[in-house]
Formats: sequence, C-alpha cells, structure tokens
Amino acid sequence: MKFDYAKTLVGSAIAATCMIAATATTATAGQFHNGWNYAIDAIGDGSGGAKYDIYGMATMQTSDTIWVALTGGTPLAGVNTRDARSGVIGWGDLFFNFTGDDFLTASQNNALFGVRFAETNDSGASQLGVYSDVSAKSVTSINNGYNSLQHYYNSGYYRENTMGTDIATRQEAYDYFGQRTSIDNVIASGNLVGGINMHSQQELLNAGLDFANFNRAGTHTFGFSFDKSLIGSGDYLASLFLECGNDGVALAGNFEPPASVPEPGTLAGLALLGVTFMGSKVRKGQKA
Repeated sequence: MKFDYAKTLVGSAIAATCMIAATATTATAGQFHNGWNYAIDAIGDGSGGAKYDIYGMATMQTSDTIWVALTGGTPLAGVNTRDARSGVIGWGDLFFNFTGDDFLTASQNNALFGVRFAETNDSGASQLGVYSDVSAKSVTSINNGYNSLQHYYNSGYYRENTMGTDIATRQEAYDYFGQRTSIDNVIASGNLVGGINMHSQQELLNAGLDFANFNRAGTHTFGFSFDKSLIGSGDYLASLFLECGNDGVALAGNFEPPASVPEPGTLAGLALLGVTFMGSKVRKGQKA
C-alpha cells in the first residue's frame, strides 16, 4: 500500500526567525488547526472502557523541532492491573514511516523511526528517545491483549475512525497494519539517535494545542518534542497502539527538513550592514 500526500508551502522569511508552528509545508491529510496537525480518533472504541480509549494525536513542527501530543483515557504511566505481566498496561511506542510502504514491510526492512516516550512500557528500546532503523514487535500477549487487528475488530470495537481520521476504515487498517498478523506496538530493535523532552498539558496548550476544538480533550493529555534532525523528512504516517492493542491511532502528514535559520542577532547585523551599505551609496550619489 503506497501513500502519496500532496504538500502545500506556507510561511515567510519573518516567520522563519521565530518558533511558530507549521512554518514549512503541510500535508493534505490530517486536520489542521492553530498550527497543529490532528488525527481524531473515535470515542468508545477502547476495549476495556474509557481508560483504554485514545481520543487523538497531533504533531507540530517548527524550523528545528517536532512536537507530538496525545490525549485519551490512558495516563502516561499506564493503568495498574493484574492482567499485565509487568502490572501495568500503557502506551506502546510511536512509529514514523516515511517509506511509502505498509507498516509490516517497513518494519521488516528496519526502515521505521520510533520514539519510546513511556517509561513503564515493555519496549525493546532500552531508554526513552528517538530511534532510527527500527523494527517493531508485539507485546499484546503479555498485556492481556489482542493477537491481531481482526481479533480486535471482531470483538465488537470497530468504529469509523477507529484508527483515527487518516486510516478511517477497517480495510485501510488491514491494508496498512495487516489483518491476521500480530499488532506490533513497541520497538523491537533500532539505533538510539537522540533524546526527547516531555511536556505537560499546560506547556502544550501554550504551544497552541487545542484538542477541545474537535471535542477530543481526554482526561490525560501529554506530549514530547525532539530535534527535527533526528528523524526523516517528507510524507509520513505516524502510528501507535496501546500495549494491549485495545486502541490505536494513526496520523498522516509531512515534515520539512531542518531549516538553517540565522540567529536574530545575525539578522540584525545583516540589517545594519544593509543600512550602512545603503548609506554609503547615498553619500556616493551626493558626491557625484
């Protein structure tokens, strides 16, 4: 399955000097609001109740940083339960696929980027951060979860937008993730390329996040950011599942390469140089 997302160029030279959202290109997929790109997930499709229900995911890019936000009924630290081998069922890892191939093909080729952001999950990644050359694996079996997407959907939890607005139907989800294969929801292997900065709900709101605009402000909203140079650029499909596979979400978008933006002081110096040069030209003109 190939994904071809059109891009629209936005921004200006002045905006490039500031930390503002989506100053480069944006994709036609996703839903854009206030500089963020949103995937809006169905409500009521979290097997096990509201505490396993994802409401949405959003990304925002600046000239040098990627921001990610998640909202739903699952706290960052997960849900304490005897049903999991570790005693906690929480968020899996986040995957970015820039290849245009389906998830299974990209994983088998170690071509995914992955982000481990939840300390309590059963990831194969040793620490929080961004990973390249990633393959994925499933931990649903040790979290009292589903052995496949078909198992999940056939249990009565299919809704339109069960995987979010960018993989809106059951068939689209099967085409991308596989129908009877395992729900691969954490990093199996990869190379750590950099760290992440965790952000509170208030910090995200200050950065313009607004899930409430889509009636999707969950009981738990959190996020993280990382350097844009750690990840690929171009059209992507981002996805993640809970460790049990009780819900998942996917988001299509586009990341521009990191921009080489002059520091404000450098720009001021260039402006002063321009004024000096123009003054010199005026004086020379007066002497003529």
